[in-house]
Amino acid sequence: MTEKPVPAWGILFGGLAVFVAAPALLLATGHDTIKPSADSDKALSLAGALIPALAGILLVHGIPLHAPNLLPGVPYRRRLRKQATALALIAFLWPLALFLVSAVGQQALVRDIWALAKPLVFLVLPLILLRTRGEPDPFRLTWWPRETWRWLAPIPAVLVFGWLYVLGPLAPPLPTSEDYPDPVYLAVGATLTFFTANVLEEVFFRGMLQTRLEALFGRWPGILLAALLFAWLHLPTHGQGSLPLTLGAIVAFQGFFGLFTGYLWSRYRNLWAPIAAHTAMNTVPLLLM
Repeated sequence: MTEKPVPAWGILFGGLAVFVAAPALLLATGHDTIKPSADSDKALSLAGALIPALAGILLVHGIPLHAPNLLPGVPYRRRLRKQATALALIAFLWPLALFLVSAVGQQALVRDIWALAKPLVFLVLPLILLRTRGEPDPFRLTWWPRETWRWLAPIPAVLVFGWLYVLGPLAPPLPTSEDYPDPVYLAVGATLTFFTANVLEEVFFRGMLQTRLEALFGRWPGILLAALLFAWLHLPTHGQGSLPLTLGAIVAFQGFFGLFTGYLWSRYRNLWAPIAAHTAMNTVPLLLM
């Protein structure tokens, strides 16, 4: 016997309040630009961070007008709660630990272990935790949806998001050879980024964590929580000066991006759609150098 999600109005309205407060804080303090990546000093305008994600969300909502609910039922609510709690703790504690390491002057150490440790933290450890019991997992990821509409429907949202973020009038400057003078370093870094960020982060935050949060609390509370934890992931690497400004910036940029990719995953259950959006943001600018 399966159960329906329990609506979590506190999570819904609390999450919405955070997403409204973050850009408001930046504007109120005169900070209308954001550091777009950990290894770039080029500025991204606040509008350039928000508009592509919001445009993508609108397209996901409208294409198609009516889409079936693809979330499976919850056969083991206690087990599901334990799984979601374990995954959320991973998402919260790992960035916090790296932030504390960087706060004591070990930024180089954080950079060295950031990409190399992510497969262990966000793939190996979660898989161990999720498979400690022999019961069937109703949330096992499906990489190749059979329905054609689940492949075609995400395309407009991903393309519009990618164009607005990479080439649109509010897009940040494209990287140049001066930013990455060593082509070997660039190729290795781009490959690592693709697998450890574009693929791995979507598998963990959307496929594993958000799916379970949605099953527990409903679609939008689950999306909001996963997006906030995804923004929190960037705390150690996307500092904007003071802690309040850093929190405001990562919510306004990575958080809103997480809302977009979270809605992509929730509505279509095609993991390649958020991976494509993540690739448009992280990798396509490097290919256009």
